[in-house]
Amino acid sequence: MRNDRLEISDEEAIHIFSNLVSFNINAEEVCMGLGIRDVKEAALVNVHTYMHMTIPHFVRFVEAVNQQLNMLIERGVVTREPEQ
Repeated sequence: MRNDRLEISDEEAIHIFSNLVSFNINAEEVCMGLGIRDVKEAALVNVHTYMHMTIPHFVRFVEAVNQQLNMLIERGVVTREPEQ
């Protein structure tokens, strides 16, 4: 991967919130669904966004998430222990 500096413009970025993530995976892509579980109807999830990634992009995404998770663990913010 190249070490070029990227200029990121996020002035028009949309902010979304999710408390449920789903993954649909095939040999060519990963489709990640982001949704909100209904607080009154626990079995109902309103999916509001699907993000499609190639497998190599998904692998880089997972590596970035793990790197951030490890940083939070090192700082004592979270633990890898499952929720009770």
